[in-house]
Amino acid sequence: MYKIKLPNILFLALDIASFYRNNFFNTNDLAQLSNRYKSDLVRLKINKKDYKYLDDTRFGGLRGNFSTLLTWRGLVKRGSTIVNSCSLGKDSRLLNAICNGKIVLNREELSAYTNDEKLKNLLETEVWLRNVRESQAHVKTMLGRNEKIPLKRDNANYAKQSVFKSSNGQYFIRSLVNNFVDSNNTILQFNLINLWQGKKLKKKNLHPLIVLSTKENPWGGGIYAIKNEDLFSNKPLLINVNLLTKNCQDKDGKSYKLYSLDEAIAEFSTEDKNIKERLDYDWEELKKQYCETEVDYEVRKEDEFSTFLRLFLDWKRNFTVNGKEVVDVKVISSGGPDVELIFSGGTKQKLELEHSWGSYLDHGHNTNNAFSNVWIFAEEEFDFEKIKKLFSKQKKENHDRIPDVFLAVDKKGGRHAYTINWETEKYQEIGLQF
Repeated sequence: MYKIKLPNILFLALDIASFYRNNFFNTNDLAQLSNRYKSDLVRLKINKKDYKYLDDTRFGGLRGNFSTLLTWRGLVKRGSTIVNSCSLGKDSRLLNAICNGKIVLNREELSAYTNDEKLKNLLETEVWLRNVRESQAHVKTMLGRNEKIPLKRDNANYAKQSVFKSSNGQYFIRSLVNNFVDSNNTILQFNLINLWQGKKLKKKNLHPLIVLSTKENPWGGGIYAIKNEDLFSNKPLLINVNLLTKNCQDKDGKSYKLYSLDEAIAEFSTEDKNIKERLDYDWEELKKQYCETEVDYEVRKEDEFSTFLRLFLDWKRNFTVNGKEVVDVKVISSGGPDVELIFSGGTKQKLELEHSWGSYLDHGHNTNNAFSNVWIFAEEEFDFEKIKKLFSKQKKENHDRIPDVFLAVDKKGGRHAYTINWETEKYQEIGLQF
């Protein structure tokens, strides 16, 4: 068994992935999911009441932290707009491993456990990449410590962008580390979305900076640049750099020369050049060119059955509740409760699965006869006062369409079953055996 200590933000993303099958679209989606479903790990930032997205973790701003964690996948159409699409890792392996139980998370230690060496290596790579992205995000700090590097941040024209001016009048913009594209971790991919998106290129004649990392130092491989003149004809959004040979190519195989920072400052065009090319450039048209996929507008959560299977059943379909042995759990048709418990004697019990207790009412199950005498499970702690507040009045109005038996998990992963007497408004825990 392997244990991998995780950065806080990576643990949070993996924890969300444990009940979400879909790839994440962008940092805003993940921030929204974090605050909705992982409120024990996140909070609102008190000093940012006027901030567009209030979401913040205990460890810093959610969106900013996610931006140094996720792999950029491309552009997708979402409703009437084209947005960035991201994933956790370079492909779906980590997400699938979480959903399939091949990676197990320990919330107390903020660690991941696995028996698979390849998954261990993937997790360690993502930890390393996150540290690289986080370090390279603080270019201004690095320049402050290295006064010999002839670059200065341009806060006047690019207040919130990593844009830098050289002593010779060239302008550079930081490219973002994406992920490795090979199994040997020798070809590192960068995305040039910072260069192309918006109107930054209209303001100044920008060249992308490429910072190569070593295993020990996020800045150790040197600072390089690509001439924007070499990029104008193809306008690649992704480029691959061989860390050993320094060979640089886009996904179509076209090669680009990497110049050292000294060479770039000596040779590259200055801030007011390439006016015609910049005037002709249209980011909206480039987005349409690269956008190939249309996705659902809403972020869709994983079906509740997977949550129930993982959290309550621990991937096994038999247990004993209140002395009665459950020998199978079956997913049943839509329009009614989610699953059916099959007891050893042949009797059956319908069970509704929810992410929270209140969702049962939000979905209108309290007025649907298909939910008569149903039990309920939610991935939420059993809080009788909260449940009583939610269901007591509804019980008087909707009778047996309000559950009497509640299955739940606590914060430490303990599994429980409770029965409520709504007439006396008292409850008791009933026996569970796995």
